[in-house]
Amino acid sequence: MTHGDFRPWISVCLLVATLAYVGCTREPTEPAKKASSPAPTKGQPTAESAPPATSSKLIANLGDPVGVLIISGERNGYMEPCGCSEDQSGGLIRLYDLAERLHQQKLPTAFIDLGGLIKNPAGARGGFEQTKIKLDFAIRALALLKCNALALAAEDLKVGVGETLGLFFNSLGETSTKVVVANVEPAETYASAFRKSVIATSGPVKLGVTAVIDPATLDQVIDPERAVLLPKVERPEDALPKVLADLESRSDYQVLMVQGPPELARRLAGAYPGFDIVVSTSEFPDPLNHDPELLNGGKTMLVTVGQKGKNVGVFGFYQGGDQAPKYQLVTLNKRYDGPAAAMKKLIQDEYRETLKGAGVVENILRHDQANAAPGSRFVGVDACKTCHPKTVEHWATTKHAVAFETLLKDPKPNTQYDAECILCHTTGFEYNSGWVSAEKTPHLLGNQCENCHGPASRHIADPDNVELRKPMVLTAERADKNRQCIQCHDEENSREFEFIGYESEIHHKGLDDYKDPKVHKPLILKNDARGL
Repeated sequence: MTHGDFRPWISVCLLVATLAYVGCTREPTEPAKKASSPAPTKGQPTAESAPPATSSKLIANLGDPVGVLIISGERNGYMEPCGCSEDQSGGLIRLYDLAERLHQQKLPTAFIDLGGLIKNPAGARGGFEQTKIKLDFAIRALALLKCNALALAAEDLKVGVGETLGLFFNSLGETSTKVVVANVEPAETYASAFRKSVIATSGPVKLGVTAVIDPATLDQVIDPERAVLLPKVERPEDALPKVLADLESRSDYQVLMVQGPPELARRLAGAYPGFDIVVSTSEFPDPLNHDPELLNGGKTMLVTVGQKGKNVGVFGFYQGGDQAPKYQLVTLNKRYDGPAAAMKKLIQDEYRETLKGAGVVENILRHDQANAAPGSRFVGVDACKTCHPKTVEHWATTKHAVAFETLLKDPKPNTQYDAECILCHTTGFEYNSGWVSAEKTPHLLGNQCENCHGPASRHIADPDNVELRKPMVLTAERADKNRQCIQCHDEENSREFEFIGYESEIHHKGLDDYKDPKVHKPLILKNDARGL
């Protein structure tokens, strides 16, 4: 999957592990009952025990609903777990499996998404071009899931307003999936992909769904086309009354998604108690509160599902009596590793084949390593072993040395063409003279010395030059203080990472004594494609 935004130089590579995800679902809650309500009804909040492990029902806590609503959002570019950590959760493939299995249990399902499919394309670790491709496939995935409503998010417009609206139009225009936003109108060219609201049916239950976006977040989209392609932007307060009144006349429950700060969602929920469910953005990847926040005397449930697509919210709706909707936050863990063949074909096969064809790794925007001696180039580990033989011998015993091979052995196809994976499995990626491809830069396979110490060409040409050595000196204390290893060993890819324990496995201070006279002579690389 993919993962956070990084532009600094690469440090220690993540340790690759087999997928063995663990997780749990949460107990459901119910909202308070409305004074007057259509069937299905809305009762007092309760909590129930978790389902037994042997339950045949996918989400047994929900009981026997006549309809289900799935809520996802703020994917932030995380298409699927990459597999570098045992307990990663989330991903579009697991979401598809959840929906597919609910269908197999004959549970009618509606599905909405808060938006935020990508994040910060200018600083994304896979580069701008890969982020555009990722947005395209995320939109196509929602269409495959038959998503009823996708909220408009400012982050999704940052690849270019025209680019994003074109993807919406091409992928959603003729499908049942629509971009829903009550307070923004697009240019007429793209109108077929947009709606102010939709009625989503889930069995006998009619769900009136709308969304708003905070105009202040749109102001963060710096694009001269924005005013032309999104010519009308209102305050949410000016757009919602009319839309809510219409939905109340045509649906059993009214749902509002709010793209903006969480306090905006809470304020709008209080101002418009006609909404039964309000979906807010999240401040953290995992919601601090897994249960809804009850507002308006218990009439309105405010929910968040977190970031990175790790969790989804699931509502169950019930016919007749006093039983109210129940809510459960579901973690997309190993339990949802079903076949999901159609989504796997899209996300694993077609997506990465597109990355390969577009050459996103080879063509990524490159720059100089800021902390290196001016003019330094990456030379590869073979150049290091002349003077540091024992250090290189120790490196060869670590998983850093075989980092690239793990991509080639990955059961998921073509991960070596995914820039987000290449970043931590090769040397010098994103830097001038760094990794380009296995054919052009075979000397930079794996996570080598220069990922931590910087490009070494000037050092090997003048090994006794103290000034040239200084930029390459990296103590364990400095690496820990600068959180250098976290560039790869982040919370998603190496959840159990602790610097002291991991550093001890690669520690190499004092392995070489440098008494051999040859280590003080310039190293000249002959017949080398590195331009040295």
